[in-house]
Amino acid sequence: MTGLKFGILPTPIYGAETPYRKQVTEHEELVASAEQLGFEYMVAGQHFLGSELRYFQPVPYLTHLSHAAPTMHVVTGIMLLSMANPVDMAEQIATLDVLTNGKTVFGVGLGYSDREFKAFGVSPKQKVSRFEDGLELIKALWSGERVNYQGRYWTVEDVQPAVLPAQPSGPPIWIGGQAEPAIRRAALLGDAWYAPPFPSHEGLAKLRATYLAVREEAALATDGDFPLRRELIVADTRAEAARLAAERSALRYSTYRSWGLSGQNTPTKAPTGGIEIEDQFILGSPDEVVDQLGALQEDLGMTHFMFKSHWQGLPHADAMRQLERFGTDVLPKLI
Repeated sequence: MTGLKFGILPTPIYGAETPYRKQVTEHEELVASAEQLGFEYMVAGQHFLGSELRYFQPVPYLTHLSHAAPTMHVVTGIMLLSMANPVDMAEQIATLDVLTNGKTVFGVGLGYSDREFKAFGVSPKQKVSRFEDGLELIKALWSGERVNYQGRYWTVEDVQPAVLPAQPSGPPIWIGGQAEPAIRRAALLGDAWYAPPFPSHEGLAKLRATYLAVREEAALATDGDFPLRRELIVADTRAEAARLAAERSALRYSTYRSWGLSGQNTPTKAPTGGIEIEDQFILGSPDEVVDQLGALQEDLGMTHFMFKSHWQGLPHADAMRQLERFGTDVLPKLI
């Protein structure tokens, strides 16, 4: 099968010790090169108060990066809606959609870091209800209709919004998460489940089946987008790819754990970072990687694959070589 769409992640790999211009310049080069290789999406996520990694905020950052790769769609992957004011987020994302000429995808989720919840004065116990109310209000504000909304946390009385997205009714909504309740929310409230790289191959298949079953039960379409992140290393051999994966992922997954990532289908084991390379990564030669991506498309219905070449501690030149190899030896066989 062919017809897959591919995205690139300008992944934060530096902290405050690195000049900001270095990070920005490297990401500009990354997305520009990805565009030339046939990638159609760029993805930027959201965190706050990151000491280990510097996350520039996605809306202004994607707006800037889109100038380096103007044909690409932009994806907020993901915005932490449970900590946000939905009126502000609705207008921020609508503005991004306008500035990218209707090429925005709204990726959104709950968040997990106690440090972030505490800083925003939000109880983690309220994250699901805040997320659900916030998303409902955002959809109303994007509808083009007058809005009267009374929820558990926010009230909007008889307002006709003027800041509307370029896309009628708003950008597609991709909901992230890896626990079964999150997948059920994605099935009922979003346009797609944006699957993170944490579940095992077997776990991913089970969660995908859950998503489709919930959609079918609710009489919702089951043939929509399935955007997917998996960690991927392409090399001359599978053994070499596995070695590189172990080296490159250890620090990243240690950082995830230090931020509080835990729960169902998450890497929480120490000291290896909680990951099983063979169970979570796509690995091997270009032909082996093509086969594995093709299987995800055929068996699970994957429509978009989001690729990460940057890792903490990995020189930018090595990340660019990995992008070049993927874009030259893998991607053309699947688009």
